[in-house]
Amino acid sequence: MFQVIWELKVKFKERDKFEQFYDTKGDWVKFFSKSPDYLGTDILESGEGDGIFLVIDEWQSEETFNEFVKSRKTDFDLLEVKAKAASRTKKRIWINLNPEED
Repeated sequence: MFQVIWELKVKFKERDKFEQFYDTKGDWVKFFSKSPDYLGTDILESGEGDGIFLVIDEWQSEETFNEFVKSRKTDFDLLEVKAKAASRTKKRIWINLNPEED
């Protein structure tokens, strides 16, 4: 299994947009679900009320994630632009190749 972990700082007034893109029925999940190698997404929210979230995307492997993104780069880039409207910052903070071994 392969995980990509993103940290997002969400604008308070844009929380609904954030959820539209990142929740379990959101645009990113719909997009990634086109791949049989996509395993799901988890969202963790900071308990501080500061609008910080971790989004954890799970895939069969790093290769399948990269291949999917590369093969659908135009769609991926369009979603990235739309999703940026809902967050102040987004950065990839971690890649975990074998989470079950930690």
